[in-house]
Amino acid sequence: MLDPTARGPAGISAPPARLPSLRGKVLGLRVDHTWQSYSRFAARFAALARERAGVSRTPLFDPGIRIGTTEEERRKVAGFVRDLDAAIVGLGT
Repeated sequence: MLDPTARGPAGISAPPARLPSLRGKVLGLRVDHTWQSYSRFAARFAALARERAGVSRTPLFDPGIRIGTTEEERRKVAGFVRDLDAAIVGLGT
């Protein structure tokens, strides 16, 4: 997951290799109670991922109110991603 408050490219490692399949994997989805349309999308996507791609679990993460230090926010995210094989954290354009 990318942190928009990160200091820059120094010490950043390359992203991990692409998973060959999601079958049996844990796919985390970041949701946000203030963005209800995406929450509905995430719920439907989670169901489809389990049904069609064989994903074993789809835990959801809502960061809640994001008023705090960067370190506090990183701890929240670290707890979410610890047991994931892959994650979807928003929609790109």
